[in-house]
Amino acid sequence: MSFQLAKVHGIPVRLHFTLVIVFFLIAWTLASSFMPQYFPNLTTAQYWIMGAAGAVILFVSVFLHELMHSVVAMRYGMKVRQIVLFIFGGVSDISEDTKDFRKEFNIAIAGQAASFAIAAVLAALWWSLSWIIEDDAVAAGGMQAAGQVVQGVLLYGAITNALLGVFNLIPAFPLDGGRILRAGLVRWKKSYDEATKIAARVGIAISYGFMGIGFLAMITGAFISGVWILLIGWFLNSGAQAYLAQHELTTMLAGVRLRDIMNTRIIAVPRDITVDELLKNYFSAYMKSSFPVVDCDDGRRRLAGMVTLKMALGIPDNRRQRTRTEEVMIPAGDLVVMQPDRKADEALMEMTRTHTGKMFVCDVEGTLLGLVSKTDIMNVASERQDYQKEIQGRGDAAEEEEELRRRRRKPEAATDSTTEAA
Repeated sequence: MSFQLAKVHGIPVRLHFTLVIVFFLIAWTLASSFMPQYFPNLTTAQYWIMGAAGAVILFVSVFLHELMHSVVAMRYGMKVRQIVLFIFGGVSDISEDTKDFRKEFNIAIAGQAASFAIAAVLAALWWSLSWIIEDDAVAAGGMQAAGQVVQGVLLYGAITNALLGVFNLIPAFPLDGGRILRAGLVRWKKSYDEATKIAARVGIAISYGFMGIGFLAMITGAFISGVWILLIGWFLNSGAQAYLAQHELTTMLAGVRLRDIMNTRIIAVPRDITVDELLKNYFSAYMKSSFPVVDCDDGRRRLAGMVTLKMALGIPDNRRQRTRTEEVMIPAGDLVVMQPDRKADEALMEMTRTHTGKMFVCDVEGTLLGLVSKTDIMNVASERQDYQKEIQGRGDAAEEEEELRRRRRKPEAATDSTTEAA
C-alpha cells in the first residue's frame, strides 16, 4: 500500500506505508541514543528535532540515490515507471533490464556516486560548522546549542549516505552491487543468462551469511542489532530468490509473443446496453466474473473498458434499466492493454505490477484482438519447462549409456593386449 507524493522528471515518487513506522523508529533511535552520545547537554526537544530531521535526511538521501539510477536509465532510453520508498530503502521501477554490461554498470554505479557525493558535502559542512561553533563569539551569543543541533543532523546525514553507498555495493541482488557484479560477469563470461544465475546465487549465499551473523548477535546479547541484521539477510535472500525465479521464468518465455497465446474467442458486451440487459444476457448466461466492453459504432470492436459482476450488482434494482454499461465500466485507459507483438514476460510483469489477472491485446487503433490471463502465461512457461526437462533427461540418459559402453569396451581392450603379449 503506497501513495504518490510527487512527480520528478515525470517519474511518480511513491511512499510505502511502512515508512510511517520506520520514520518514528529512526527518529526515536536518534533522539534517545545516537544524538545524546555525540552531543550531550541538549534538551529533549532539541534531540527530537535532530531525530526527525535525521529521518527526513535519510529518506531524501534514498530518494536521490534512486533518482540517479532513474535519470541514467532514462538517458539510455529506458522507461522508469516509478520510484518507491519503503522500509528497507527504495527501488527504481525500470521497465526492463539491459543486457549491455556497460549500461547496467553505469546505471548501478550512479546511485553510489550520488550517495558518496552527498556524504562528502554533508561531511564538509559538518567540519566547517564545528570550527564556527568553537568560536568564542558564537558561544557568547548563545548560538552554540543551535549549532550543535545542525551539526548533529549533518553528521548523521554524512554517515548515513556513506553507509548507504557502501551497503549497496554488497554483490547481492536486488542491491546495486549485484548488478555491478553481473555487469562484470557478462563482460567476462559473454553470457547474460549465466552471469545472472551466478550473481543471484552469490547474493543468496551472502544473505545466509547476514542471517547467520544476525542470529549470533541475538544470542550473544546484541538482540536489537541482531534482529536488524537478520531482517536485512531475509530481505536480500527473498530479493535474490525472487529475481532468480523471475529470470528463469523470463528465459522460459523467451520468444513467446502475445499473438501466439492470446484467446481470440472473446465474448464482449456493447457499451450502450443497460445494466439490466448486461446481467440477464451476459452474466447470467455465460457465468463469468467480467466482460470487456467494446464500441461497435464503425463495425470494429474497439476496446472501451471492462465491466465486472460486482460493478453491475452494485447498481440498485430500480436503476438498472436506466443505467448503461459505459457508466459503470472501468475505462480502457485504466486496463492493461498491449499490442500482439509484445513479449509474454513483459505482459506478466505488467500484470504483476498492477495486481491484475488478465490483460487485453489490441492493435494500434484499439481494436480488441484477444485476451491473455496470467494463468495462460504460466501454463506456457510450465509446458516449456517440462519440455526442457524431458530433453535434458534424454540427453543425460544418452550420456550415461555412452559411458556404460565405454566401460564395457575397456576390459575387451585389456584382454586383447594380454593375448598379444603372451
